Amino acid sequence: MSTTEPVRPGRAQWGALILFAGVSGAVDVLAFTALGRVFAGVMTGNLVLLGLSLTGTGHEGGPTAPLLALGGYVVGVAAVAPFARRRPEESATRWPSAVVRCLAVEVVLLAAVAAGWGAADGAPAQPWLDVVLVAVAVAMGIQSAALAGAGAAGGPGTYFTGTLTHVVAHAAGPPGGRRADLGSLARLVALTGGAAVGALVFAASAPWAMAVPLVLAVAALACVATAPGPDRPMPAATTMTGDTS
Repeated sequence: MSTTEPVRPGRAQWGALILFAGVSGAVDVLAFTALGRVFAGVMTGNLVLLGLSLTGTGHEGGPTAPLLALGGYVVGVAAVAPFARRRPEESATRWPSAVVRCLAVEVVLLAAVAAGWGAADGAPAQPWLDVVLVAVAVAMGIQSAALAGAGAAGGPGTYFTGTLTHVVAHAAGPPGGRRADLGSLARLVALTGGAAVGALVFAASAPWAMAVPLVLAVAALACVATAPGPDRPMPAATTMTGDTS
């Protein structure tokens, strides 16, 4: 995947990245709340939970849920990574068409999950609960790999520790060098907001909970799929950055 283009996200990509952060927050809170106390997209956390489960002193249910989430995420990344790249003839100011198609696959997968979740009244029995966990982990792997494939015009798709570090480092930098990274800050807010909305909908009406990340993902995809013409780059003060965690 190409990750070195000297291109900042444009307006449409900016909106999509914020919405995809909301998708990540909603999916992760639902995975943690209803699918085995693990994460669908934060593999650092799952590796920690896997280590805890192996001690027999902490994580309920043993290593099964962390391993399923890790496996699903890896499958999603591996399936997308060979394709999510820009062809030489494609504009550097827009996401590659392959990236958009990969994100469309994610939307289809989330739609299938939402439909099955609703049909099961928000409480599927085993082994379907594990199937849902693997499916949403695959979706987050697809999202993360596809957005990484967009290069400098993309950004992290499911993990934001580096984004938080970047925001704080720039805000607390030396005098004269401080600036607000509004794009990254907006994604952190969207991540938190997506998690909050997902949790509230799950508490109020569990069968509709998986519709939350689906709606956000559809809106995000629409931002870039329908953007007319070359996209105008964002100002440097709102540049979105990658993550290293």
